[in-house]
Amino acid sequence: MSSACETRWQPGDQLMWTYVNPDFPGLLDQRPVTVVADDRRHLAVWLAPGSRMLHQVIADGSPIRSLEGSDRFTAPRAQAIRDWAGGGILAVFQPETMYSVWFFEPDSGLRDSYYINIEVPYARTDLGIETSDLVLDVVVGADGSYRYKDEDELEFAHEAGLFSDGDVAEIRQAAADAVDDVTAWRFPFDAGYESFQPHLDWATPPLPHDAPWTFES
Repeated sequence: MSSACETRWQPGDQLMWTYVNPDFPGLLDQRPVTVVADDRRHLAVWLAPGSRMLHQVIADGSPIRSLEGSDRFTAPRAQAIRDWAGGGILAVFQPETMYSVWFFEPDSGLRDSYYINIEVPYARTDLGIETSDLVLDVVVGADGSYRYKDEDELEFAHEAGLFSDGDVAEIRQAAADAVDDVTAWRFPFDAGYESFQPHLDWATPPLPHDAPWTFES
């Protein structure tokens, strides 16, 4: 749990945004990012276009989404590296909150398209922050409309034994809570990040020099 006296990162600091998967220990989804803001209410980070990042693939190097059903969650995996495709994203994390919000910049030039990633509340580490993805997501349009994403994958993960009935109920409740925040347009949606642009002098941070991978994709 965050404390009032914990050390805060400063804008421009570089850290690692890491997803771990208890079912595949030793493999990471890791993204080097730059701190935008860090206070008691939230942590905001910037993932620059083209950032080198670690991700997971099937043991033969094929994409995880190439598999169907519960196999997508149980097949052996390997570590891979790739570049972040598309525009950069601003991601906001809130203490003790089971979701992060990713602000995308579509053709409008404003970051008014939002991706809500349901996940374990983040923890601070020596390298940055660490969390675990919980499969279900919510996509929010510029007009405030929303839709759930990957509900089928949540069921596949449940069938594979990754989540119990209670886990699924908690994940769905976290998504419903996020939708409530969207509907009421509560923080971080009202934080003014739609017009955010990164500082021109921010260098794209690298992965740790000792980051290992088997495949490049």
